[in-house]
Amino acid sequence: MRRLAVALSIAVAAAAFLPSTASAHVGRVPPAATNYLARISHVPPGLAVRVVDGDQRLWMRATPSLTVVVVGLRGEPYLRFSPAGVAANTRSTTWFLNRVRPLVVPPGLTATTPPRWRKLTSRHSWTWHDGRLHAAVLAAHPSGNTYLGRWTVPLVLDGRGTAIRGTLWQSAPASPLWFWPLVVVAACIPALFRLREARLEPQVGAALAVLALMSSTVARLGRELYGRPTVSSWQLVLVAATVLVAVALAVLYSRADWRALGGLVIGIVAAYQGLVLVATLRDGWVLAAFPAWLERSATALSLASGVALVLVSVRLAVGERADRPEPLAHS
Repeated sequence: MRRLAVALSIAVAAAAFLPSTASAHVGRVPPAATNYLARISHVPPGLAVRVVDGDQRLWMRATPSLTVVVVGLRGEPYLRFSPAGVAANTRSTTWFLNRVRPLVVPPGLTATTPPRWRKLTSRHSWTWHDGRLHAAVLAAHPSGNTYLGRWTVPLVLDGRGTAIRGTLWQSAPASPLWFWPLVVVAACIPALFRLREARLEPQVGAALAVLALMSSTVARLGRELYGRPTVSSWQLVLVAATVLVAVALAVLYSRADWRALGGLVIGIVAAYQGLVLVATLRDGWVLAAFPAWLERSATALSLASGVALVLVSVRLAVGERADRPEPLAHS
């Protein structure tokens, strides 16, 4: 019971480093994949602009000497980039609406309401959620790879009207064939248990442990090394934590007396990681640092090998307990 408690504690601690389940258009957590992609077609001189998380947010950096105002949804000043940094107009309708979870707009706010600026940063770049990027999704829901429409974010650059412009595209869902590892597990594990080969099960467990640990680590690193639009310091901390957890789990499994429980922990962590990133197996565009085929393969193998390793580890633990001799009774 003590070993089981320690093993489950390690599994919970390892899972704590993993991101929450994420998909496009849902929640505050960055998505792992999306079926919608906003592309930029025009950026005014002096600005650098990138789309973040498919079609969710815009990142913009302005030349420090420029004053750039991002115009809000109702024509009001929303964000201001200036030599002093970036500020937001807290009397802007967009300040309340342009969020993942919109707030109620106070009555009386109009495009002519005098702005009240709140400084956000002394730097000259900022990322914000902007519903205009994916507004075309509300107008039509075609299937397959298709163009949905154009989007525009108006700006006032040093007193002159201009805009960031782009297009919105929809991708067909990913092929269901990416779930093939789960089909293999569903077919092979019952057959393995029916064989009842004492030598085969530990070998299969070791192979699954290596596969689960490697695939879950690769899938996690692909997510954390993905720039939004750059790799943050916190992402680098999570990368280091991922590597340390992987090494700790490998050491745990290398101990013969902890192998069954170590396999159980690795299996739980790998299966959870696969579930977290399951959107990469469904959606058309994968948001990862690695190529889509590699991230999808790692996710599918992490999920399948994790589930299989949990089953095999439980089987081995039950077998070891059954084979353990009962203590002799004293008369």
